Amino acid sequence: MSFIMFIAASMLEYISFFIFVMVLFRFSVKENILKFALGSVILAFVSNTVQTESLQDISPLVNVFILFFLLTIILRTKLFHSFIMVAIGYVAQALVQWLLVTILIHFGVFDQITTYTGNAYRVQVMTFFVMCLISGFISVTKGGFSYIQSNSRFYKDTLRGNKLFAIFMILGLVVLFAGNIFYMTYERLSDSFATICIVVVAILTVMIYFSIRKEG
Repeated sequence: MSFIMFIAASMLEYISFFIFVMVLFRFSVKENILKFALGSVILAFVSNTVQTESLQDISPLVNVFILFFLLTIILRTKLFHSFIMVAIGYVAQALVQWLLVTILIHFGVFDQITTYTGNAYRVQVMTFFVMCLISGFISVTKGGFSYIQSNSRFYKDTLRGNKLFAIFMILGLVVLFAGNIFYMTYERLSDSFATICIVVVAILTVMIYFSIRKEG
């Protein structure tokens, strides 16, 4: 049963990643969702294999490589543009999930969250819903970016106006790593950790704001 739950929860988590990336960069979700759903199943099985073989340390690298490969093949984008899409999507999803975990532990909903437990599956499902809500909001407001298309044809105003988004994405990544290092060092939540969470919320909010801005 734990195997089935892990595959199902992981598949939903990966699907939400692909939906977010497609909406953010204005690719058709309807045309590509089945392909990415199949890719999500593959990713879920790979994640399970990596976990059972005690290769957790390389799991993020393996996942990023497969995400990168799938985006390049399915959406037919150039390698550099696939890297941009994976980086933004990965950071956004990591921030959402990290924030959920922080809130749930801080308010005593969960004592701890470990792999192959009900708590971990619940966090993955919640991540799926939050990412879909963000994607829905971007879609309804007709936001996102159009400078990456199939075969990576550019519009005239490629990255113009999106520098602030890139800056806040980098800041979000820095805060994410800093928070993880702090947590691994002290293995407890503190006022400093809570402050980091507030910063993450602010940065994530700004990221969403710039993601829904229409190109001028």
